[in-house]
Amino acid sequence: MSDSRFAVYLIPPYRVAQAVAEVHRLLRKQFGFIAAERFQVHATIKGFFKKTPSPLDELEARLDAVFAGQPPIPIEFSGYRCNPVGIGLDVSRLNGDVNPGLMALREQVVDAVRPFIAADCDFVARDLGDPFRAHITLAFRDIPPEMQPEVLAYLEQATLPSEPFLADTFHFLQFRSQDWSGAWQKTLTWQLLRSWWLKE
Repeated sequence: MSDSRFAVYLIPPYRVAQAVAEVHRLLRKQFGFIAAERFQVHATIKGFFKKTPSPLDELEARLDAVFAGQPPIPIEFSGYRCNPVGIGLDVSRLNGDVNPGLMALREQVVDAVRPFIAADCDFVARDLGDPFRAHITLAFRDIPPEMQPEVLAYLEQATLPSEPFLADTFHFLQFRSQDWSGAWQKTLTWQLLRSWWLKE
């Protein structure tokens, strides 16, 4: 467990995942980017965290309680989200403002997970230090910042998802890597531990 990291993801519907997976494939094929394709197509709700030694089923029970009364959340696309480590599709907004349902769920999941985050977790600053802005990753970590304009121009030719959808599927995953202190994306593997399917 100590060499694992965990995360909670929103899983978009098939039509969205199919379009994004095709982008991942072509960015690997054309530019050699591998990091994004090693993951499910997803929007992060709670990013990587190293877990305390406490039992995993206690954490899963807390997450069960969060999702038990959670209705599906309407999601809209709001263009690209670009930062120094990558490019994604922004899904953080609804009707031009911050998506209240998504933000509320993020806060509930973080509250549920926080007691289980190890004191020496190496991803706390990255995931909890910056304002949360949900996105579906197209390329990240192994894309040099100076290449972003070229990649964005390439993506203008892509058939990217744009229609709204209901977020009703969420996954809890365990990740392993041979080098969490370095290029962890090169050896990343994952296992699905639990799924939730929300109903109206």
